Amino acid sequence: MVMESEEKWELLIKLLQSIHSELQLLSTLINTKGGITAPSHVHLPFKGSEIYLLHKAFIDAGGSPNENYKSLLERTVPFLSNKTQKGFSAQSFTKYSDKVDPEAKDTVKRFLQRMIRNVESYD
Repeated sequence: MVMESEEKWELLIKLLQSIHSELQLLSTLINTKGGITAPSHVHLPFKGSEIYLLHKAFIDAGGSPNENYKSLLERTVPFLSNKTQKGFSAQSFTKYSDKVDPEAKDTVKRFLQRMIRNVESYD
């Protein structure tokens, strides 16, 4: 009876050791360049001027009280992409303020209205 118990403990220890070695291997793969990585960009279905408007509306509405336009752009736009560009620079992104047209405003308004309807439908 004692022997069976010792054998079970030995099997359990071997199992735990193999799990530990697999976890170490997985950790190594994740931390290497060719391993599992998070996506580097968030893809948005908006044009640059529409992304600019969303940022501006977010700041103006008090969405990030410790940020201003420039600091929010510096933190976010390098990680955004759309169908024409992957990543933006904050300095070049301000050019989109000149490209805001009524169509861009309407697109952003419709998007925000859909968001409002969604929020109202949540329990």
